[in-house]
Amino acid sequence: MTMRWRLALVLVGFTALVLLVQNIPLASYLRTVERDRIITGLQRDAFTLAGYAVEPLDTPTPKPNADLSARVAAYAQATGARVVVVDDTYVAIASSEGRTGENYGNRPEIEAAVKGEAVSGERPSESLGEPLLYVAVPVRSGSSLLGAVRLMYPSSEVNASVDERVRGLGVAAFITLVAAALIAVLVASTVTRRLRRLRDTAEEIAEGDLTARAELGGGGEIQELAESFNTMADRVQAVVESQRGFAGDASHQLRTPLTALRLRMDRAAELMDDDDPAVDQVDAARDEIDRLQRLVDGLLVLARADNREQEVVPIDISAVAADRVESWQPLAAERDITLELDSPGMAVAIAVPGAVEQIVDNFVDNALEVAPSGSRIVVSVRTDPTGVLLAVDDMGPGMSPDDRARAFDRFWRGQQDGEGSGLGLAIVASLADAGGGTAWFDASPLGGARACAKFRRTPVVTHVR
Repeated sequence: MTMRWRLALVLVGFTALVLLVQNIPLASYLRTVERDRIITGLQRDAFTLAGYAVEPLDTPTPKPNADLSARVAAYAQATGARVVVVDDTYVAIASSEGRTGENYGNRPEIEAAVKGEAVSGERPSESLGEPLLYVAVPVRSGSSLLGAVRLMYPSSEVNASVDERVRGLGVAAFITLVAAALIAVLVASTVTRRLRRLRDTAEEIAEGDLTARAELGGGGEIQELAESFNTMADRVQAVVESQRGFAGDASHQLRTPLTALRLRMDRAAELMDDDDPAVDQVDAARDEIDRLQRLVDGLLVLARADNREQEVVPIDISAVAADRVESWQPLAAERDITLELDSPGMAVAIAVPGAVEQIVDNFVDNALEVAPSGSRIVVSVRTDPTGVLLAVDDMGPGMSPDDRARAFDRFWRGQQDGEGSGLGLAIVASLADAGGGTAWFDASPLGGARACAKFRRTPVVTHVR
């Protein structure tokens, strides 16, 4: 999950938590208020019906009244309530269920209302199989109690009305959450867009473009981070360029005195007699000078290879491999080693000009150093959708996993008594990397070591900011 979505989820989660903490008690309060509102409305309606019941009940012998019955029936039909009007003896004179003349003295709420108390509450109903909400109010004429009016609703209908109001609160919360999510995505995208640009700039520097810099603007902590990043990039560029310049300049300056020293040693050797005991020492010194010369040359090549701003071009790896195998054939034949080429007709990849030749030469040279007489060295080229693989297999003693992991380190030599400078494979790795490729060692099916280099089919694509 990307940082943008994590940040958006945090903002949405925080909003949801606030809505949850706010709406749970609010929903409970809204239920209470809505229920009280409904009960208050029922009490108002009950007192209104009680006003219409005064005249029919204010007689020595109350009887059903057509006008009162019509009003009760109309109210019941409009609201769905059950209505009953009783006299002071608890006998019904009007009922929405047609139960006039029935005695309701066994109903506690009607008994309380006839005695002058307005009551409301909830009680179970055996006929409906669910609780009923009731309101009972007395019918008065002055100080006289004439009877009572009772309204009853199924609790499910009341709860449905309450739930409808609560659902409205839920819909509002959902709309708020959706709006918060949109705002969170917008804010997170704005923040992470600048961070992604900073990341892309860091990747461009990692790929060798030391001139890449982060965009400034927008203010805030991210701009401060971009400014600090650019300061760091300036220092890194200065250090890297200084190191490259030093390595190249130092190596170049060392070549002249080394050449002069070698000439002096050659001249000294010419002036000595063959039986002079110092001849061996002079020869050893010349060998060391030659080794130091190779080391300096390697440093020069490595300094150039480390410059990743080099041009890359399409190169036929098969053609280069065939040319280099042909060049190495005479030396391989002298050592009684068969040097073979196994490659397709054409295998084009991207590389620094001259890099493939140096890579093949280093791999073959190393293989010839370890391959026993009478063995084979196979230079193979293979293509796949991702690039071109160059491999050199030998029948030598092979390499341990630790040696394979360290083989491309600078100044590391598997044979410490060998004549190499320890820079050849480091140069191979730098040249391969400069073209967007890689180099590594593996175990060979021939029993020895396999030196591999993978070249890309297309140039390295840098991020566009």
